[in-house]
Amino acid sequence: MGSKRSIDEMDGTRSIVELLRRLVAFDTVSAKPNVALIDWAAQRLEDAGFRCFVQHGDEPGKANLFATAGPEGAAGWMLSGHSDVVPVAGQAWTSDPFVLREEGGRLYGRGTADMKGFLACVLDAAPRLARAKLRAPVHVVLSYDEETTMRGMRTLAAHLADAPVRPAACIIGEPTSMHVVVANKGAAGYRVRVRGHSVHSSLRDRGVSAVEQAAEIIVFVGRLQRELDAAERHDGFEYPHTSVHVGRIEGGTAHNITARDCEFVLEIRTLPGMRSTDVLERMRRHCDEVVLPAMRRVAADTAISFEEIFDTPPLDERGNRSLAQAVAPLCGHAEWRRVSFGTEAGILQAIGIPTVVCGPGDIAVAHQPDEFVETAQLERCRAFLDALARRLGAGAGA
Repeated sequence: MGSKRSIDEMDGTRSIVELLRRLVAFDTVSAKPNVALIDWAAQRLEDAGFRCFVQHGDEPGKANLFATAGPEGAAGWMLSGHSDVVPVAGQAWTSDPFVLREEGGRLYGRGTADMKGFLACVLDAAPRLARAKLRAPVHVVLSYDEETTMRGMRTLAAHLADAPVRPAACIIGEPTSMHVVVANKGAAGYRVRVRGHSVHSSLRDRGVSAVEQAAEIIVFVGRLQRELDAAERHDGFEYPHTSVHVGRIEGGTAHNITARDCEFVLEIRTLPGMRSTDVLERMRRHCDEVVLPAMRRVAADTAISFEEIFDTPPLDERGNRSLAQAVAPLCGHAEWRRVSFGTEAGILQAIGIPTVVCGPGDIAVAHQPDEFVETAQLERCRAFLDALARRLGAGAGA
């Protein structure tokens, strides 16, 4: 009997590997369409007995998938993952990032950890979930553009918020080494544009350099970070403070012209309980009260503007304690964790769906060249999903 169980486990792992091989072959870098992957996954889930709804996005070729097995009209549990991956351009891969490579118990390829490994496990489990005589339904979700704007999940959340019945709980399979994550920081990005006044540099007293004024704002960002470091602290996070930093800047045309335009990208990562707009308001006030008046004393046509690129709320553990207590025994880790990277969980929590994060793989290798997931992690995820099927089949947690 023990030998038969071992063979079943080996066959299950091989099934997941082959599904992951197919998922990795879809080049779903966020700037590209994902609909081919969505259509393929929808067909597999329909064949397994799921009812599928493909929600097309505003951009051509972008779509979410919402699939359900089990009784209709009940809340149930949601298993969610994003279908997009980050670019590989400029990275030193030792093999084709879109061809799965197996070596030493590791599976290499773009998205293997973040987070197509989880998707492969869910697709492998789908037939078993559909056959489990579920008393509470299981919903499988694949979203788009998580790595950029999280627009896909925002679009789906708006649909779920208006639905007569929405899921009672959600597990997002970001790479956490199968630990339950109960909190993550919020993540927001803003584009700041500074309009100066261009003159020949020999007449610089008549001009306003947008590059120099942008630098003044960035110096304020550094001071603001020091204030945040002295303010609220949450020791559950590796970096226990809200953070703000400038990751990119571009401006000017020549060394002998005061720059007319400069643009930089600002990132804010907030602790649970804080909003990115609170930090942004400090910057706006400094620009309105200090930087812009100085610019306009020289030239009236100068300006500073802020454009939101994305703004995702944090996941607050105060809203998901009961869910974490239910999930932890299934995944084999009693200790809950908190992470500084952003996820879609806060979007779902904001519409009343308790959410935790738990999936195979290590976030340290996500977005890196030669990204990988260990087969042992996929086996643990498979066991977790089977335990969830038994739980829902018994009617608990509905």
